[in-house]
Amino acid sequence: MRKLILLMALVSGSTIALAQQLHFTSQYMQHNPMYNPGAAGIAQKDLIGLSYRNMWSSFPGNPRTYMIYGDFDWEKMNAGISTYIYRDETGPTSRTGLQLAYSYHVKMSNPNHRLGLGLELRALQFAIDKNKISGSLGNDPVLAGAENKLGIDAGAGVYFTTGKLAVGVAASQLIQSKLQLADVPDARTGGKLYRHYNATASYRLHTGADIYLIPNAMVRVIENSPSEFEFGMQLDYQDKVWWGINWRIEQAWSLQAGFKIKKKIGLSYSYDYYQAPISIFTNGSGAHELGLRFELGKTE
Repeated sequence: MRKLILLMALVSGSTIALAQQLHFTSQYMQHNPMYNPGAAGIAQKDLIGLSYRNMWSSFPGNPRTYMIYGDFDWEKMNAGISTYIYRDETGPTSRTGLQLAYSYHVKMSNPNHRLGLGLELRALQFAIDKNKISGSLGNDPVLAGAENKLGIDAGAGVYFTTGKLAVGVAASQLIQSKLQLADVPDARTGGKLYRHYNATASYRLHTGADIYLIPNAMVRVIENSPSEFEFGMQLDYQDKVWWGINWRIEQAWSLQAGFKIKKKIGLSYSYDYYQAPISIFTNGSGAHELGLRFELGKTE
């Protein structure tokens, strides 16, 4: 039973010990503050949004992620603030998290250049719903222990943009808070929040007629887990409609698209074709992600 629970947590990115422990989105170009607190408010657009991700729908208890977020430029204070609230569900396991980020915007001689120095605070609750587990639980200390565990951690990041070029580096879960899944001194049931490092880069290339090509890349380095490399290309027309394709090496291809309504409401969709750990030839092995965001007035 322990192996079943840990396997479900692993493939969804929810494992306590070995895989990515942070919430995930294929549309990372739409969520810079989620990966880098230095990017909070740096886009100079106040907005709130919702996101829903559904993976591998043909499998019982398949991974699902629900997310609500906000990003605000506090211009008078030369600062930005962002927040993400999310919930990951996979079978009987779930993660509920809160991320708060603050970025100080360094004044630059060129008004198009923006530099953000950010800090973040994260809270993560890992839970097991024993009511969803059928059969005998036996004496497994993981299942006999507490159903909920809470971890608090922090991170930092630097983000710089010229309006065309954007680069950033960040580190999360620097404290590496411990999560003990059972009330017994057993190393197999212990865990902690492992450090996550990432670097991002993108460039807006004007091709004429209000069309921009935006090559982009992200590198994720996670302790005790293989590094992840992702490359993409996005086409943006008049800041109204966009299309994109991304490749996560040895994992998946992602097709993406989005559009704006009256310059204030944004809708986006992506579909991931997985190569690993589940083949793209397996029925129902893809991932759907929907996004909805609303741009607000400026924060004074």
